[in-house]
Amino acid sequence: MVETNWHVVNNGLDFLESAVELLQDGGEREGKYAALHLSASIETLLKVRLAREHWTLVVSDPREARRAKYEAGDFKSVSIDQALDRLVNIANVTISDDDLKRIKSLNRTRNQVAHFALIGGNPLATRATVARAMEALLRFIEKELAPGAPDEEREIIDAAYNHVMEQIRRIEVMLRERMNSVKPEIAQADMPVVKCPGCMQDAYLFADGASGRCLCCTYSNSGSVAADDYATYVLKENEYRTVKHGGEWVVSHCHICGDRALVDGIITNAQVEATQGCFSCGYFGDLDALERCSRCGEWTAAEQDSVAVCPSCFEYITSAD
Repeated sequence: MVETNWHVVNNGLDFLESAVELLQDGGEREGKYAALHLSASIETLLKVRLAREHWTLVVSDPREARRAKYEAGDFKSVSIDQALDRLVNIANVTISDDDLKRIKSLNRTRNQVAHFALIGGNPLATRATVARAMEALLRFIEKELAPGAPDEEREIIDAAYNHVMEQIRRIEVMLRERMNSVKPEIAQADMPVVKCPGCMQDAYLFADGASGRCLCCTYSNSGSVAADDYATYVLKENEYRTVKHGGEWVVSHCHICGDRALVDGIITNAQVEATQGCFSCGYFGDLDALERCSRCGEWTAAEQDSVAVCPSCFEYITSAD
């Protein structure tokens, strides 16, 4: 195992500490820099762990790896996506699907910032993306980076980890204050409120005929993306594993608007389970209000004393006749 220069570890941790400090400030400018700094921290620390397996894994194309150039820093290194792939598939490092999505979501935000595509973006939404990815990085540090680190590395890793955790506790206080400020709006809402897939607070408000938004972090996305985020982050479901084992994915096409944004098994802030809601058009109903179409398996309005057939299949049947 090659020992990584402790200065590289220190740089990665410095970027992490900078990101959490910027996240505390809460402005639009600070949020964008937090995304950039956290992305740099993740990239650096992933490479540190990768180098422990073998230094050539840090080189984008291992066939072109030369030790002298590696030690001089004169080489093209792996991207975040490449590093994650090699850690999971070569180094057998365990990173959950949730954490992979959190890191990749931050990487998209980072690219938007770097290419000036985040101008006018909502600061709270950016902070939520950064906060989720930071949780993923902290789990990686605790479970994969700190264990097995040389003594000199372990000392600075532990010190930085403890400092960041202190800062995060202060951010949690700010989040509670934000939730307290929106409680009256949540209480007066005439549409269902569910846990937000962005900040994980009970503050995502469904909208009538449109996509909803979070009253806390202002998370708002297209119906299909929000539905998948809710299934992944709130319900802790995994589409690949569900389908692989013969189950039905909780996200399907909505019988009202047709978008793939209807989630089965939503839990409201009143803890009412077994309900279905569409993150595109705002449909919300009890589980017994819908049933699967007997032909295609999509949800459709439940029919008493008859076999359920969705409008698309009914149109196909009648046109065929």
